[in-house]
Amino acid sequence: MKFLLYLGCTTATKQYGYELSLRATLPLLGVELEHPKDMNCCGVPMKGISKFYPYYACARIMALAESQGLDIIAPCNGCHLNLTETIYKLKLNPLLMSAVNELLKEEGLKYTGKAMVYHPVEILHDKIGIEKITSSIKRKLPEIPVSSHPGCHLIRPTEFPRPETRDGPLKLDRLIEAIGLKARDYPEKYECCGAAILPYSPEAAIKTAAFRIKRALAVGSKAITSLCPYCIDMLDGKQDAAKTITGDQNISIPALYYTQLLGLALGLDEKELGMSLNMSPVEVLLEEVKV
Repeated sequence: MKFLLYLGCTTATKQYGYELSLRATLPLLGVELEHPKDMNCCGVPMKGISKFYPYYACARIMALAESQGLDIIAPCNGCHLNLTETIYKLKLNPLLMSAVNELLKEEGLKYTGKAMVYHPVEILHDKIGIEKITSSIKRKLPEIPVSSHPGCHLIRPTEFPRPETRDGPLKLDRLIEAIGLKARDYPEKYECCGAAILPYSPEAAIKTAAFRIKRALAVGSKAITSLCPYCIDMLDGKQDAAKTITGDQNISIPALYYTQLLGLALGLDEKELGMSLNMSPVEVLLEEVKV
């Protein structure tokens, strides 16, 4: 399987552990990753300024993928949502499709709707499959309780299909258990991590992340995992700020990408998986799994 890896802005410029662990693990499971050329932002930051530009930006990304004959892996929940929404809207609106393609024509590009867009949770669960992952494990991890945090945009909105659903077990939870860990449920895993309000009310955003962490700790989780760069930025990167703002010094838990956990199970070294770049106490988890 070969895909175009569209990292988006946040993963490529801030969440290096996500990119490193994706590039380290997916090839071991039979996925070849092609780096995109001349790529652009998906347009999410411009949604409050222009209704048209985000559709054009996403169509350009997919037109570039089509020109290479590849489907897309979009690791960022926000990018995945914006790309998927564009597919849905352009299919329903021929006039919008025509306007987008009129601009793309200036670069010799055309969006036809052939390129599919997948999130890593879909690649791992639906394309590679639990059986393949289980059979590829070199180091089965102990049954440590781990809470998943899929992120808002992996589940919502429901106007068009999303990779995860609240109706039944999460794919991410199945993937956690496929490598030996124990998925520990907590209701707040379906709620926002706080990232969406960070630019407008940093204190409220960090308090939101703190509450999510405290609820995971309350059910006995030893770690939190996600495949969303915004969620990990909040749950991993903001723990010190959460302690300061809330005054609760017990806000401390390893928070890391599922691809980092997967990499450990596949026998990779934590340095290859970018775990030195995590801000939360991942060394506690590494000690638990005896790496």
